[in-house]
Amino acid sequence: MNEKNTTTGMCEPWFPVDNAANLYCGNRRPGWARTLRLSFVLNEPVKPEEMQQALCDMSRRFPTFCAIVKSGLFWNYFERTAVQPKLQKEIDVPGRSINTGRTMQPNFRVLYYKNRITLEVFHGITDGGGSIRFLTSLVARYYELLGETVSDAPHALRADDEPTQEETCDPFIKNSTAGVKAKNYSEVSVYHIKEPLLKDNMRVTHGICRVEDLKQAASAYALTVTEYLTAILIFTYIQTAPQPIDQAISVSIPLDLRRRFGTESVRNFCYMSDITFHPQGRRDLTFAEISEGIAGMVQEKATVDYLSQEISANVRAQQSPLLRPIPYPLKHLFLKNTYRKNQCSFTTFLSNVGEVLAPPEVLRHINRAEFTLGETPYNPFGVGVVSVGGLLTVTFNDCRDDMEKQRFFLRFLASQGVPVHVETNR
Repeated sequence: MNEKNTTTGMCEPWFPVDNAANLYCGNRRPGWARTLRLSFVLNEPVKPEEMQQALCDMSRRFPTFCAIVKSGLFWNYFERTAVQPKLQKEIDVPGRSINTGRTMQPNFRVLYYKNRITLEVFHGITDGGGSIRFLTSLVARYYELLGETVSDAPHALRADDEPTQEETCDPFIKNSTAGVKAKNYSEVSVYHIKEPLLKDNMRVTHGICRVEDLKQAASAYALTVTEYLTAILIFTYIQTAPQPIDQAISVSIPLDLRRRFGTESVRNFCYMSDITFHPQGRRDLTFAEISEGIAGMVQEKATVDYLSQEISANVRAQQSPLLRPIPYPLKHLFLKNTYRKNQCSFTTFLSNVGEVLAPPEVLRHINRAEFTLGETPYNPFGVGVVSVGGLLTVTFNDCRDDMEKQRFFLRFLASQGVPVHVETNR
């Protein structure tokens, strides 16, 4: 399948899945598909009628969102749907799986509850960066419909503009180089939580703090904010484990590649970088020792040369002439096994999607943002991070009854001079 886009957007009724979406599409099952959740908490209640109109207007602007996943003879693909998404009042548990089965509804939903407006989207459609672009554009259009003048900004797409080829392309293919081979990585035994999971009952806890407080605390250890939060997460696992951990603790961190490669694509374009620390069975490790052990690891894997090689190797494997003629049912078994191995290769994840950028007329209406990657059968506990307007929210998603990890993480953060306000759906 070759994607057929024009400079004014997508014209075909179907389009291929991108390189990252292959795994998410290949591993959906009845009752579960990897779902991202991004929320803006506004300073005033959502007006449903105007928000519904904004949703209709922006759905045309994001053609790759208004699609449903289908299984073909050789590969999955996306089929565009004419069914308009409907704004829904939120009454269910957060992060409920998107129905990617026999439905013509787009593989995303927009929810509202009082002051909160939320996007929940199947990860095959987009990633955290694409989710921010969609929700920012939606809220900007909403305030336009309420009579406000919203200035032009690259972070919020205009409803009247045509989708561009750059926005709808597969950025993995666009930024890959032919002939690059995949590296061989040594497998490391990693630590995993082994506790009973709650079905369809994801527990969400938000820790809200000032960005400046967090930056100041991180700078004391010469760490970036992402490294600092990763070090706290590793420290949390060591201190709350029922027994001393003698396996590696590996934290998977998605890196948004848009800025690094200069693309405006609203589809998936991130790379999973694993930060690994081995406690060697020591529970007496200090936070300073952990910080020193992981310092610089994120930057080491964030260079364009390194990332370009990784992207190219993945695309080359997907486009292998030996793989193309194999019927999809057989490819599906391979994708399931690859996804399982990938998810079991790390202990937990921490996804920092960064700062929400928007026109100033929109930013003044947003109190804070919240982000979570949703539940997964392999990693019951994870962390999502997002900031807007000087406030940063650390969101824990958990499918267990125990809250010890959340308490330890947030109390440690407070002990470091970072006041934290806590909210939870428990």
